[in-house]
Amino acid sequence: MPPVSPRFGVALSVLALTALSVGCTGAPAPAPGGGGDAASAGSGAAAAPAVNRVVFITTPPARALLEVRHMAEPYNLMIRPMHEYLIDVNEKTGKLEPGLATEWSYEPSGNALRVKLRQNVPFHKNGGTLTADDVKFGWEQVTLPDSLTGQAPYWRRVAKSIDVVNDNELLFNTAGPDGNIVAAISEEQSGVEVQSRASFTKNGPATYKTGPYNGTGPYQYADGAEGVFIRYDRVPYKHWRAMPDFPELELRFAKEASTRQAALLAGEAHIAQLPEDLLNQSLKQGMKTVRATFPGVRVWGTIHCCYVNDVDDDSKGWKFPDSPLMDVRVRKAINKSINRDEINKALYGGKGELMIVNHQAPNRPGWNPNWEKTFKDDYGYDPAAAKKLLADAGQPSLKTTVYVQPVAGLAGGEDLAEAVGGYMRAVGINVEMVTVDAADFTNKKRTLIYGNGVSFAATGSNIWSGYTIWNSALGTRGNYESMKVNHVLQQLEKAIDQNKREELWRQAGDLAYAEYMNVNLFSLPVELAVNPKVVSDWAFPGAITGSYTHMFNIKAAK
Repeated sequence: MPPVSPRFGVALSVLALTALSVGCTGAPAPAPGGGGDAASAGSGAAAAPAVNRVVFITTPPARALLEVRHMAEPYNLMIRPMHEYLIDVNEKTGKLEPGLATEWSYEPSGNALRVKLRQNVPFHKNGGTLTADDVKFGWEQVTLPDSLTGQAPYWRRVAKSIDVVNDNELLFNTAGPDGNIVAAISEEQSGVEVQSRASFTKNGPATYKTGPYNGTGPYQYADGAEGVFIRYDRVPYKHWRAMPDFPELELRFAKEASTRQAALLAGEAHIAQLPEDLLNQSLKQGMKTVRATFPGVRVWGTIHCCYVNDVDDDSKGWKFPDSPLMDVRVRKAINKSINRDEINKALYGGKGELMIVNHQAPNRPGWNPNWEKTFKDDYGYDPAAAKKLLADAGQPSLKTTVYVQPVAGLAGGEDLAEAVGGYMRAVGINVEMVTVDAADFTNKKRTLIYGNGVSFAATGSNIWSGYTIWNSALGTRGNYESMKVNHVLQQLEKAIDQNKREELWRQAGDLAYAEYMNVNLFSLPVELAVNPKVVSDWAFPGAITGSYTHMFNIKAAK
């Protein structure tokens, strides 16, 4: 057992004692899994819930702004209740289905996507009805130079313009054939949530005082305080997709897990995100759990070191060519220094599924079964092999930094960082543990100032968002980049043929596996504690959409 922090040691002591399918054309909308058709949409609200306002308490988002263009997975849960998408994700199947768009199809040239909108969809607070110009407004916002959303680089690079054909039809014009645009306008990804241009024209930039731009979701904004809470009211009309059981929904934010548990047990909150030990304690006191349809939150260490100077010209080299983490042997040594089984049992109750290649999974494009067969030899816990790799790389006393911070979407992010830091130290790595503010760290890493360190992340996303936001110079930067993966992704952007895309995703995965581009850890179930006297269920996909979604599906106890 390597030396670990006192906090993580407690978790280990407790353990010892307790031993996508993307279609090019959408069919007319079926009754969505979450709410039924318009005729029956109000039925869920008929039974009086135990409380008027259901409260979900969770970790604070790294950025708590209300403008969509500054939000990104996984902390865009704040905007999910009030903003909708052109294409939805079915919470039961994970498949794409019509949302605010009823149909979509590529133009014969392949250089544009034609989208037809659902008609007579109202914006919140008597804000008029949805038109194609409102969709164009959202695209204009996300492509502004100061936009912080992780999808901004994609939209700036790929989409040339949007043509409004009429109020209910528009064309997304792309620089060339683009195989990702259907997913990019869907609930799988963030950045193009549909918002009202009129509310922006009337009130200016979204703030907690003026409120966000009007959306079309089953809940509308009521009140909020940055980083403290945000509250929503159920819309006062029959929503096209679903009517929530609860008249009010509140997201409350608390950094400390003990605070979240206390609020749940005291009845001040009814849904809580808790680490495994506090979750188990809460279950013994009468609480229950709800779990997302799909596993779940990807948890990994992101490596800060390797940034290309020019994504289109490999000859221009790297920003930190002398970083010790540039050596693949060092990255492999870090991976082999970690006892994943012990961490899984101690922190996650053994519920984690081993992450073989980040962003990819057996049910995603390009999966290579050989990765599973060789993972133990290539990535498995082996302190002696880790020490030899460091010595072979000329780094027997490697110095690096592990950044400690709360992790949005993951209870106990600080404990995970301290545990991994302890394993790294046990093989001779000189680890400096530095506590950072999550929002400040996120903003700074995007400026590419961190050249030798590891931090931890937890999110769900589709495969394209995973690679481009976390491991490519084509999207949000600040994490390990691969020149070879960049070039594969550039080919994927232009590929529409599904067989070709499958082949390219296999190439990307092979490269990611061989380059040790992340500290691969787990896929966790998305699991929440609930008060069963108030909440009976909550159906949401989890991994696919990147955060807590489908909040209109929070069901009242009968």
